[in-house]
Amino acid sequence: MGERVPDFLTIGEAARVLRIGRTKAYAMGQEWRITNGDSGIKVCELGGQLRVPKAWLEEQLEAPVLFVPQPPERAKRNGHTLKPAPTPEAVDPTTAPPPTHEQPKKGASKRQPRKRARVDDNQLTLPFG
Repeated sequence: MGERVPDFLTIGEAARVLRIGRTKAYAMGQEWRITNGDSGIKVCELGGQLRVPKAWLEEQLEAPVLFVPQPPERAKRNGHTLKPAPTPEAVDPTTAPPPTHEQPKKGASKRQPRKRARVDDNQLTLPFG
């Protein structure tokens, strides 16, 4: 929080300041470019990179940008947050669960096979495909 906010922020940083998603911020930056500045988020291309001027953000927010919020902690695909692995001295072998050696068979899938579409003789066929 003690770091100075740069004069030009990345799209992701600007999105966090505005509390919107990064994808939405990129779309609004593209909107700025397409509409020649009539709407969207003001972006400047610096060295092939898109940047948002801090002065423009402060003008839109009518407040100074004092810091850039940190990105949220990333999560695994199954929705559980990543936690650092315990150090060996932190694991008590008397209370740790025994390791499991069962592994799923290769090629085994929980997904059900897809049903094929039923073809009806009265159904029209398209000339392509």
